[in-house]
Amino acid sequence: MSRTLLLLGLLALPALAHAETRFTLDGNRLIYDTAHPVDASLIDPASGMTADDTVGDIAYEDIGALRSILERHEGRLDTMRLTSDGGYIEAAYEMAAIIEDYGLRTEVHGECASACAILFAAGTERRMNRGGRIGLHPSSWGVESMRAYYEDTKDEAGWRDEFAFAEWVYDEGQRDANKLISHLLRHGVSPDFAVKVVSVGMGTMWYPTRAEMEASGLITATPAAPAD
Repeated sequence: MSRTLLLLGLLALPALAHAETRFTLDGNRLIYDTAHPVDASLIDPASGMTADDTVGDIAYEDIGALRSILERHEGRLDTMRLTSDGGYIEAAYEMAAIIEDYGLRTEVHGECASACAILFAAGTERRMNRGGRIGLHPSSWGVESMRAYYEDTKDEAGWRDEFAFAEWVYDEGQRDANKLISHLLRHGVSPDFAVKVVSVGMGTMWYPTRAEMEASGLITATPAAPAD
């Protein structure tokens, strides 16, 4: 191998490694893509999780990572680009509060679904790249995860049986729906649109059209071209 080719190969290595992280910088833009794993050093060893377990999910480890990046680059970053199928909803709310606090604009590149839409709604201006889409649905809880939570928590919570747990789940679902509606309304989304988000059937993902999202205020409307 020639000296020139070897040098080019070595120069390419850091760029490839950088591209495999879920947070990357591009000028004044912070790119967040959950197709890549969380930095393994951020995961609590006691959790039993590995970095590979986080692929595809908005994770609790992302909260501190986002805050740290914005603190280090304060004044430089003004936009956060989002690509994610969703993840832990409470982590998304905490990250949304950080986005709001820093006054970031948000933009969707590709898919931003489920909990990712919570991040998107927190932007001061909200754009979606051509070909992108935003998926919305009410919060849900899988059967196996619910069963495991009940078994692990019933003694501490004092649930005498599955019916007492079901009552708590019902109340929690109402709180989740109200929290999502309040989040959307607070960021300028129309009431009708916000209510529709929590009204779609469980297990259903709603992908509104660009026109629907612009009309509702979820996407910042593109200014009309001046008349000739």
